[in-house]
Amino acid sequence: MAASDGLGAQGELRPAAADPSPSLAPPAASVPGRGERPFDPARPSRRFTLGRLARRSPIGTASALFLVVALLVALLGPLLGTGDPEALDPLATFAAPAPGLPMGGDYLGRSVLARLVSGLRVSLALAVISALLAAALGTILGLVAGYAGGYADELAMRLADVLFAFPTLLLALLVAIVIGPGITGVIVTIVVATIPVFARVARGPTLSVREMEYTIAARVIGASPARVLVRYVLPNVSTPLLVQLAFTLSGALIFEGALSFLGLGVQPPAPSLGSLIQDGRTYMEIAPWTMLFPGLTLAALILAVNLLGDELQTLTDPRIRER
Repeated sequence: MAASDGLGAQGELRPAAADPSPSLAPPAASVPGRGERPFDPARPSRRFTLGRLARRSPIGTASALFLVVALLVALLGPLLGTGDPEALDPLATFAAPAPGLPMGGDYLGRSVLARLVSGLRVSLALAVISALLAAALGTILGLVAGYAGGYADELAMRLADVLFAFPTLLLALLVAIVIGPGITGVIVTIVVATIPVFARVARGPTLSVREMEYTIAARVIGASPARVLVRYVLPNVSTPLLVQLAFTLSGALIFEGALSFLGLGVQPPAPSLGSLIQDGRTYMEIAPWTMLFPGLTLAALILAVNLLGDELQTLTDPRIRER
């Protein structure tokens, strides 16, 4: 009879073959194959690309193209032959739209088209600068508060609550009293009003990302807090911040238009979309084009930015995408 496992031919006990020790290597299914990229904790799970936006969202693509065209027109307006926004022509006072004046003339005989292009450049510059500045400051505040926790987190969030408590118009009035109306006051108002939004958007994901294994491992091997935030935390919270930046840009356009319309924003003779609407409001009955074209332009910009923000949110949020 054949000897059983562990017994010799004479019945003596022999040591059985030792089982191999558990391997420390990851299972074969988790090892990237040929052509696959290894897992990088600093790389977000779903990257936003322009190609993905074009394939999945025609509305978002159209909105993005409209914003690009508006930006190019604002930047290249003088090279496109739109004319001098400050040139006076008494014969063009309240002139109706015609081939020589595609958008007519205003109460001083200035070309509405030339002033619209100039105002578009000012409004877009103020909105973009304000939104980017608010995004940078708010993101830093939210990352530091969420990563540090404790008293730093509590202090930052209570400060955000205080800023949330001020209505935007009241805040603009306070800024105008302290700084005075003008471009600086518009930027300060928009930044102060939107910093808390970015702080809260950045803080939420940071609270969970800081407890991930790769973040803890980075701290264990001695990575500085700044390196952990920039290398591991920020890439994983950048998607909601990108979506919020689009909505903040829309809000900045609204804030600038409202403040300039009330006389607290861009001051004459520099035009902006809000101040052009304010100028045209007085002569709405006799020259409606002086208010119509700036108003339609501002509304189209806000609509395009909002549609783009909605599409970005749909593409990057799995909870919305799966509905």
